[in-house]
Amino acid sequence: MNKQGRFTAVLLSGVILCGIGTGCAADGSKTAKADYTWSNVAIGGGGYVTGMEYNPKEEGLVYARTDIGGLYRRKKDTAWEPLTDFLGADEWGYIGIESMATDPVEPNRVYFAGGTYMSDDAALFASDDYGETWTRFDAPFSCGGNQSGRGCGERMCVNPNNNKEVWFGSRDSGLWKTTDYGKNWEEVTSFPEKGDYKQESNSIGILWVTFDPTSGDMYVGVAMTDGTCIYKSTDGGDSWTALAANAAGMYPLHAAFSNSGKLYLAYSDNCGPNLSPTAGAVYVYDTQSDSFTDITPDLNDGRQGGFGGISVDVRNPDTVVVSTLGWWSDNGDNLYYTTDGGDSWSGLFNLNTKENHYQMDTAQAEWLDWGRGENQAKTGWWVADVNINPFNSDEVMYGTGATIYSTQNMTKIGTEPVTIAFDAYGLEETAVFKMLAPPSKDDSPQLYSIMGDLTGFAHKDVTQCPDDAHFMKNGKPTDLDVAFQNPNTAVYLSEEKTTTINFTQDGGATWETVKHKPDPATGGQVAMSADGSSTIWVPNSISGKPYVTTDLGKTWYYVEGLGFNAKIAADRVNPKVFYATCDGLFYVSRDGGVTFESTGQMVADSAEPVTVFGQEGNVWISSSTMIMYTEDGGESFQTVKTLPTVDSIGFGKGKEEDSYPVIYAEGDDGENGYGIYRSEDKGKSWIRINDEQHKFGNLNPKYITGDSNVYGRVYFCTDGRGIVMGDIAS
Repeated sequence: MNKQGRFTAVLLSGVILCGIGTGCAADGSKTAKADYTWSNVAIGGGGYVTGMEYNPKEEGLVYARTDIGGLYRRKKDTAWEPLTDFLGADEWGYIGIESMATDPVEPNRVYFAGGTYMSDDAALFASDDYGETWTRFDAPFSCGGNQSGRGCGERMCVNPNNNKEVWFGSRDSGLWKTTDYGKNWEEVTSFPEKGDYKQESNSIGILWVTFDPTSGDMYVGVAMTDGTCIYKSTDGGDSWTALAANAAGMYPLHAAFSNSGKLYLAYSDNCGPNLSPTAGAVYVYDTQSDSFTDITPDLNDGRQGGFGGISVDVRNPDTVVVSTLGWWSDNGDNLYYTTDGGDSWSGLFNLNTKENHYQMDTAQAEWLDWGRGENQAKTGWWVADVNINPFNSDEVMYGTGATIYSTQNMTKIGTEPVTIAFDAYGLEETAVFKMLAPPSKDDSPQLYSIMGDLTGFAHKDVTQCPDDAHFMKNGKPTDLDVAFQNPNTAVYLSEEKTTTINFTQDGGATWETVKHKPDPATGGQVAMSADGSSTIWVPNSISGKPYVTTDLGKTWYYVEGLGFNAKIAADRVNPKVFYATCDGLFYVSRDGGVTFESTGQMVADSAEPVTVFGQEGNVWISSSTMIMYTEDGGESFQTVKTLPTVDSIGFGKGKEEDSYPVIYAEGDDGENGYGIYRSEDKGKSWIRINDEQHKFGNLNPKYITGDSNVYGRVYFCTDGRGIVMGDIAS
């Protein structure tokens, strides 16, 4: 071993001291912390789940990794639970999970490698209590949890014959191992290759590490352009032998051993997922005869692309499932299933014969049909990993670019339709831009939201995944607003030229796109009057000239009195009043946004106005280093100095009916660190309501709001952890 390549555990400041879903006081805090329970607004995934791994010893224990949303755990008969919320913005780079390993001997032990991009730092984490607490090891190499080849694996593996020994294959620095549960790590300098294949300028490196259950021999897959991609060690890693290059021009993205000592391999001509494979193969390697056999499914079913994940049933060594990768069919990616070691295969569907041997069950997350109709969801895309439950052969779990699915009766394929059900409850991975929770009226939604990839939702119930009818699904959104006195009326903007401006008058059940917009630009900002009678649009353009409509976008007029790229907000009570900040001054309109006049009050150039529901004339402004507010429509302002660092503010229901709304903020009071704060006295004092165990990764973009209907409830955006929701603990 190379002692220069040795690194040792460091203390992890974010060690979890209390339950995953509950906030508690941090030691040494100077002021009391509010006791909060943390959860998510239910969506049901929303991002790429790159891998899953069942523990072979403890029934029901399974882990899932994501590319920008951290690590999750599920125990028997429970929902998924996030395990990496202790990572904050300063450690956000670790939340892209490169690989993970669950201990097959001591199920309480679990490990993961965190590093979102190869340009940033990476670390290895170890836990001996199912991920409740972690120790971090700063790594001298890079990871790429959100880069090319992120679905390969697993790069991390616990030696089942000596579980003190954990191995990790890096992208650019070879093979590493620990022999003391991760206290110390060393580079395995005997391993001959680091991988020479690059994709989208990213090193792929080592693809996976695994052990032969019959002999204890070790096998490592590495991305080599000459096809020599698999290495074997019979002496614990002291020496290595290359297996024959059996599939030139392809890479074994996943490998799975059977209990009989056969190694099954899924190949593609690149490592996916952004770059779709164009060819692939499935092989089995017989360790006794040192020979490969091509067992690629050939069902004349129109298959395209390569193969991603592969798994062997521990109950039957000849039962194997493999997924396609990069097959952009109308059905999605396919799963192939064999019970005779690959001599014959059955697929979920055949495009050439139009046969489907499966049925989708997305009743718990109806939006997953993407408008195709009830139970007409695709099987998914970017299926880079599949896993047969070691305790239930009917259950095959796989991740997609949007969620997790599990089969309920896989062994019945060919005799009855295989049911594929949504299986991601509790796992939330959306990158969220904004959300609003207006006062409830006429069965209006509890919450409107916009986000990356999925556009956005109108939640009738924030604890339930939304149905397809309330799924926006039109372009990348940039802004959202709601008529707070008429909350079934709302508007959102997108960057798409054909769906830039979209209105609803039925609580998000339907959206009507403005057909004739007044400017060719897209995106930008929007503000809707309290009753929905007028809307101001500031396009995302160099000029940024604002427009106003009083008929939901049928006709538009220039807004008079404002300069370019003004920041706008509607009064939440008076439908005739709008506010704006522009060129360092505060402006008000009292004619529905047609004309604006400056009040003469100066504000910071970066200041954004936030209006208060139920309080006419109340506008708060935050600008990173200060908070100002007016109660007279901008004629005068008061300064709040008790929160010297503030990135976002929002408002929620007060404790009493006549109470001023609770103020929520993302900031730092100078004593208790950066976090989520709450004030019930107009900013005279603040309480930090999250703790060091609940930092939720990257809180970006900076946006926070309270709930107009529920006292104490707060929502805020994350970049990969969905919409976080906090409630006062009962």
